[in-house]
Amino acid sequence: MITVYDLRKVQDDEAIKDVQTHFGAPLNVVALDDASLQACKGCWDCWLKTPGRCVIEDGMAEHYGDYMKSDKVVLLMDTAQGFIDHKAKAFIDRTIPHYHPHIALVKGECRHKERYENYPDLFFHFESARLTEQEEEIIVRYLARTADHFRSDGYRFFAGEEPKTVKLKPKKPMRRTTPFENVEKDARWVIYMGSPRLSRSNSALILDHVAESLGDRVEVRDLKKTDQWPTWAKAFPKEKHVLFFLPLYVHAMPSHVMHFIEGLEPSEGNIAFFIQSGFPESAQSHYLEGYFERLSSRLGRRYAGTAIKGGVEGLQYRPQDQQEKMIAPMRAAIEHLVKEGHYRQDHIKALARPVRFRGVVRLIVKRVFKRGGVNNFWDQLLQKNDAYEKRDDRPYEQAATD
Repeated sequence: MITVYDLRKVQDDEAIKDVQTHFGAPLNVVALDDASLQACKGCWDCWLKTPGRCVIEDGMAEHYGDYMKSDKVVLLMDTAQGFIDHKAKAFIDRTIPHYHPHIALVKGECRHKERYENYPDLFFHFESARLTEQEEEIIVRYLARTADHFRSDGYRFFAGEEPKTVKLKPKKPMRRTTPFENVEKDARWVIYMGSPRLSRSNSALILDHVAESLGDRVEVRDLKKTDQWPTWAKAFPKEKHVLFFLPLYVHAMPSHVMHFIEGLEPSEGNIAFFIQSGFPESAQSHYLEGYFERLSSRLGRRYAGTAIKGGVEGLQYRPQDQQEKMIAPMRAAIEHLVKEGHYRQDHIKALARPVRFRGVVRLIVKRVFKRGGVNNFWDQLLQKNDAYEKRDDRPYEQAATD
């Protein structure tokens, strides 16, 4: 079975006809608009309360079974601001029910364990006419990495007179091509907080400490307040110092952050980024770092750099003293950015360690994983929610056979 998810704003039939021509097989076409494809809320319910099943009731949820019973899944996507747009990103974010919260070590990096035995091949279609060569390559490498992480073979689909597919090979991210620039010292910064969680989030907890330390030098804006987006987007050109602070979602930004970015116009000023993630190694975040470098150029702003910190998952569950110890270096990096006008390179390097696990450390970590120590955190939360016995459920596999 071949399922085509049409995520484009203009859902014409031409690309679908090209898919039909190329594969020469019946298609199951699912068109999803903004109303039928909601952003992931980061609630963890699909991991910890209803294992394997998303709690959001929308068009996407209705077609999870189609995804899992397909041999091939074709995603027709739009781009915006030099990346896949928020709808495409929302689709990718919403695939997390197909994987466990538990993680395994693969090639020195952490990955969520697969919930199902088999996954469909993924074919990505997007237009590149409005992209620079670097932006196009950043998207291709991101999609290749995503497919690899999802245990799927990834392909790029080209529509046209002679439709074709090209297999995607995972490559290193394009990053550190743009140098960090020094900006104005002791200036006022607007910080956009990008966590989608409706309840208390790690990002909010960290930024509470930053705001307490820096006072009126920073203004933290929560991007979940979508009613404020028009006002903030209009004010953006007048804001000379902007920092995006966000959690990593499937190697990139949460989809609602991308949605806000799509509404920003080029303007003079400075821009910096801070990515925090649950995986202990920073390599997971480098694909997004590469995009943020290019985004700064597209927005016409001086790039003040990107800081990356892994191992943040579960921060809010730690004792107070451990929370403060973990938050301290992140707060220090942002304090230096605000007060001195640049990230300190030693801060950046220390926050990013480990980039990935290598050598003897890799062997030690593998042993820890085999003993189950790393995943005890998730087991405890599953037990707390009376969901431990359902942890291996495959609800959409059953849906696919109904």
